[in-house]
Amino acid sequence: MNIDLSNPRVILAKEIREKLRNVEFNGPELMAMAVGGSVSRGQADAFSDLELLCFWDIFPDVETRHALVEAIGADLIFQIDDDQNEDNLILKDVQIDIMHNTVDYYDNMISDAWEFHLADYQTLGFLDTITYAYPLFGEDILNVWKEKTNVYPRELAINVIFDNLVKLHNGNIELYIQRDNPTEFYAQMVAIQRKLFNILSAINKNYAGGYKWMYPELESMEIAPVNIAVRFKQMFIGNKFEAIEDLYAIVFETLFLVKHNFPEIDFNVEETFDKFMIKRLPL
Repeated sequence: MNIDLSNPRVILAKEIREKLRNVEFNGPELMAMAVGGSVSRGQADAFSDLELLCFWDIFPDVETRHALVEAIGADLIFQIDDDQNEDNLILKDVQIDIMHNTVDYYDNMISDAWEFHLADYQTLGFLDTITYAYPLFGEDILNVWKEKTNVYPRELAINVIFDNLVKLHNGNIELYIQRDNPTEFYAQMVAIQRKLFNILSAINKNYAGGYKWMYPELESMEIAPVNIAVRFKQMFIGNKFEAIEDLYAIVFETLFLVKHNFPEIDFNVEETFDKFMIKRLPL
């Protein structure tokens, strides 16, 4: 989905841009700003906040961050914490989450991702954010990043897939039905679904740095088990034993898709599935 420029949060973001256009901070320079989160994806609903990404030449101190809040006429929800890079504000009854960091920090993060194909989820989250970010100013900086994120390195996809394959295990999920522990049962279900989502995202060249938009992304995937979004949701409302059987089926289907699309990954579908299915047996 594309950003909805008529969304009141986008309009508010543009008003904030105008308020900051001629502001000079004492020391740090705000080099670029963009809209992120669900608003930039065109997936905002009535409960969505406005996420603003601020990119500085040097990391802003508390005084600079206070000056920004004052310049846009917002109120702090929480006091600014010098150990955190996020500020939470209220302006015109809209919650605004401002993320601060330096241009150099993200330049290095992207360079490392492309050179070393790092599969950590902080990096993937940023790459995902930049892919959808809507520039407010500093387009020259953001467009360089966007040009890179538009090409998902195959080596990165392989690392993401492998990292999740080695951690893929059933977690003795059936045991928690026998113990009548639905909390742990669904916790294991979520953990497995997330690993499958990470694998499928990599196959489809999506960075997917989080799970808030998991279902729309699953629905848009060209390479995925049939009706996977509906099947994932059904696992939380249907019979638990039937849910497990379909979960196991999706695991096998996903392993087959990995082998078909990434034959260079050295693993055997049947052996990997058998390892996933290892269970604790009663005495």
